[in-house]
Amino acid sequence: MKYHLIHKDSISTVLDKARQYRSLREPELAISICIDIFAVDVNNQDALVIYILALTDQYSHQHAKVQPKKIADTIARLESEFHRIYYTGIFLERKARALLKNPMSQSFAYESLMEAVAKYEMAEKMAPKHCSDPILRYNSCLRTIEKEHLQPRAEFDELY
Repeated sequence: MKYHLIHKDSISTVLDKARQYRSLREPELAISICIDIFAVDVNNQDALVIYILALTDQYSHQHAKVQPKKIADTIARLESEFHRIYYTGIFLERKARALLKNPMSQSFAYESLMEAVAKYEMAEKMAPKHCSDPILRYNSCLRTIEKEHLQPRAEFDELY
């Protein structure tokens, strides 16, 4: 069997469907739609963003197999440096929030959140005028660190 191609003129409508599936917490369906878009428009920037977000949405699904390399490779395909930095921050933040679910991973969550904070600071400096997205994400990460009382990993050298 062979996949059917969507019509290039339907991309905007199809993107709306992908966004809808993301909002319904169905990242696999959004991912599938993005793959259909890539078949007719390989570098569609809107589809790349939805694809990245849907891939990172999988961090909140317990049994989903997240593919960090695929996420990083897709981020690299974004044309805008601002978007590459900003979505790297999103990737790191979502990974950190998944780590928070395991008490043994709290220090790793701290490190990922701090990496995300650094990306958001960079993105804020290059954001389009009146774009507050990096600021909102930055503040959210800091609030999570405070709320969860996250700390960097302790050095174990003192034990010996």
